[in-house]
Amino acid sequence: MNQFFRSAAAALALALAASAGWAQAYPTKAIRLVVPFPAGGPVDQTARELGARLSSSLGQSVIVDNRGGAGGLLGADVVAKAPPDGYVLLLSSAGALAIVPHIVPSMPYDPKKDLAAVTQALKVPAVLVVSANSAFKTFADLKAAATGDASKINYASAGSGTTPHLQAELLKREAKLNITHIPYRGAAPALTDLMGGQVDMMMVDIPVALPLIQSGKLRALAVTNGKRIPVLKDVPTVSELGLPKAEAYNWYGVLAPARTPPEIIGKLYSAVGAALHSPELMKQFEQQGVEVVGSKPEEFAAFIAAESQRWGVLAKAVGARME
Repeated sequence: MNQFFRSAAAALALALAASAGWAQAYPTKAIRLVVPFPAGGPVDQTARELGARLSSSLGQSVIVDNRGGAGGLLGADVVAKAPPDGYVLLLSSAGALAIVPHIVPSMPYDPKKDLAAVTQALKVPAVLVVSANSAFKTFADLKAAATGDASKINYASAGSGTTPHLQAELLKREAKLNITHIPYRGAAPALTDLMGGQVDMMMVDIPVALPLIQSGKLRALAVTNGKRIPVLKDVPTVSELGLPKAEAYNWYGVLAPARTPPEIIGKLYSAVGAALHSPELMKQFEQQGVEVVGSKPEEFAAFIAAESQRWGVLAKAVGARME
């Protein structure tokens, strides 16, 4: 019996050594970075910038694979079901990980069980915008018009259950606004109608709205960040407006399939962190009003859990649903 256990222990030691050696050699082929949104959007652009730098540091091609649909669910599911070898990764925003699981009756994956956190890449504040032709010059103007039973103020979103929808609902709750939700199929048509005066206001990720603000087509009334954004230095934060609980962010993070070896997770964490903190990307993200994070895997996992709790409660309270 003792001989049996000694043989089993020796076999296990050899297997672990082989696994460690395989992980050290990683990567030996191209890596697929799945983006659960169509090409051209901010998550896709981030993936392509990040992928180019990862290709250089890891010595293998990083191929961006756009798998849009269902609020990020379809792309995340591809990664959740991929082999746990580090060659299929996910770059997702908050929706697929912290919101969609609460508004889809039958989820094909469980973010907690089927995905392994690598790092939170970016923190993306939102900005409250109105048309440049709007009568609302400040948040106080908007609040005065949106308070009381007579309010006819409405707000656009990229769709029910999206991060901008829930950010607006959070602001509505904290500022006690009487505003009506007008969901659209994506941010682009919503912004078009906002600029045209068909809707009154919208919460949107700063990188999406910034060119329209800078070109004079939109007016920014508040940012959801804890401190002022350098590229929008004249725009107050929600905390400055007396609404600290309305502080909220979208965010992007890198994940791998569950059971990916810790050695590979560690190597990816280091590579992604180095890429994010390169002077070129740091400057680019700052100009977009975005903050680089680069958190440790365990920190990102805890952050996802906290965000899921926060947005899940709100999504259910306002009746958000996948359209």
